[in-house]
Amino acid sequence: MYAFEKAAVNFAAGIALGIPLGLIAHKLKYLDKRATVVSILFSGLYFAGGVGLYLPSLAFFFSSSLATRLAYASKKSKGAAEREEGRSASQVIGAGLVAAVLAAMYGILADHRDKLLVPALAVLASSNADTWAAEVGALYRGKPRLITRPGIEVEPGTSGGVTPLGTLGAVSGSAVVGLVALLESALGILPLSAALIPQIVLLGWLGEVLDSVIGATLQVKYYCPRCRTLTDKPVHLCGEKTVRVGGLSWVTNEITNLLATGIVALLGLFLQTLL
Repeated sequence: MYAFEKAAVNFAAGIALGIPLGLIAHKLKYLDKRATVVSILFSGLYFAGGVGLYLPSLAFFFSSSLATRLAYASKKSKGAAEREEGRSASQVIGAGLVAAVLAAMYGILADHRDKLLVPALAVLASSNADTWAAEVGALYRGKPRLITRPGIEVEPGTSGGVTPLGTLGAVSGSAVVGLVALLESALGILPLSAALIPQIVLLGWLGEVLDSVIGATLQVKYYCPRCRTLTDKPVHLCGEKTVRVGGLSWVTNEITNLLATGIVALLGLFLQTLL
């Protein structure tokens, strides 16, 4: 069976698996309705790359969803919690599109699989690191500080804001994907050398750092005159209308995610050409 035909069969299988998984995720309020549809499509793209890439994608999705629900009430009181109805379609696309495309390419381009595997896993690790950093970091008792200007405090959940707890979360989130890949390597599910796992985890963590830097420099920022703090929101938690003070209006959190994961993918591909 040609690689494209096998990838097409796997895509259909991934859609079939994604339907019940997506419905469960929607019922648990991990995803809203539109995001559920996108996640089912992504399930097909991930599975087009085979079981070896599908399992890390599941680890990313479910571990990040659990992190999102961790101490939800506390994060909600800070204005740093995700919507109660779950993540939106744009959020799913921002976090998962690059990895889904790489997984599909891995399935179709059989002659280039040795170059595509590490980037695909690294992007999944990066997306998981970013979600864990935001969700775990939101539990930090102090205020986050802007990664590019540590003297400036920002609201919890603001892109570009970092905390010690969030950094620990980022490393842990990346390591989750690395651990799944390591187990698959040991079981022969993935044609991956265990020596490459540290590279995947490191690239995943680096992707989260890049996400924070892009979020701090390019993503639109607002200032609340009442609370005297920076935020990503045009209307602050206090109800005050904020003033735009920096960033590009079209660079949203989802665009930031796409840029960061795209850079990680390119870095991963570059490193594989050197090996």
